Amino acid sequence: MSDSDYSEVDGFVPMRLILQPSGLTIICGRSQMVVGRHTSADIRLPLPDVSRQHCRLLFTPDGWKVQDLDSLNGIYVNESAVASAELRPGDKLRVGGFTFEVELPENFERADVEEPHESSVLRSIAESLPPAA
Repeated sequence: MSDSDYSEVDGFVPMRLILQPSGLTIICGRSQMVVGRHTSADIRLPLPDVSRQHCRLLFTPDGWKVQDLDSLNGIYVNESAVASAELRPGDKLRVGGFTFEVELPENFERADVEEPHESSVLRSIAESLPPAA
């Protein structure tokens, strides 16, 4: 699949990423999404320890996977550094200073998914960050 190909994969199941500890929910409603600091990222995390294109979330026939995109600080699944890993419910995914819990409920229907507006996601992420010292 190319970066611009967001066609659905057979059996596609959206994934929720729950930002810890704030509880902000990001819905991964496409079969391929880039996480990074750059404005072109599908999921934008605006902190300097996040690379412009940090990692890719990818739905395959085997389920959700995360792939590092040669980021400076790497990605961690359950506190283990990985280049690529399958994601399972309850896994902790760390991208820079952000830690997300993976949620893949059985009853999470595609029809229930609404793409979040970027400004509301960024505002919510910014509000969940600790105050600057």
